Amino acid sequence: ILPIDVEKLGIDILCFTGHKSLFGPQGTGGIYVKEGIEIKPLKSGGTGIMTFSKEQPKQMPELLEAGTLNGHGIMGLNAGVNFIKKVGIDTIREKEEKLMMRFYDGIRELKNIKIYGNFENSKRTPIVAFNIGDYDSNDVAEELNNMADIACRAGGHCAPLFHQYLGTVQQGIVRFSFSYFNTEEEVDKSIEILKELCEF
Repeated sequence: ILPIDVEKLGIDILCFTGHKSLFGPQGTGGIYVKEGIEIKPLKSGGTGIMTFSKEQPKQMPELLEAGTLNGHGIMGLNAGVNFIKKVGIDTIREKEEKLMMRFYDGIRELKNIKIYGNFENSKRTPIVAFNIGDYDSNDVAEELNNMADIACRAGGHCAPLFHQYLGTVQQGIVRFSFSYFNTEEEVDKSIEILKELCEF
């Protein structure tokens, strides 16, 4: 969502997932390794290109390409990246931010709602995380799904320390992640349902 200049920031190693903002399939991703940085595998098996060698090749990128590559996944990730290039990362980010703020403005004053995060920060991802009173986040997500086919993420989000910090280990958090493919109508429907849920 936000461009990263690895040279300007002096980044040695950068890992990224393919199935989020890059529109690739699940199970895809990549790793950027600055030239001159040596990576030693913890374990290695089949090398893919050097059949009779018991160790990974020393040259990059073959060092990191053990076994059979996920060719179908890589092609899908390539299609996602090409889509971003065609539409433009700024165009995508602008739409996602507008949807996020439309949603945030529509729910921030609702009774019993608690929203997490700083919405004055211009460099934020298009996510709105919240809870309704003491309701379990999974129950809220289930109601949204049952009432209007609204899909969102609830629970711990693979971030136990984050929830420990917020005091939401038991309750979890409801998370709306907005995409270029979402619509204003979907946002407005979500606001409408949350208004109903917040009245209970």
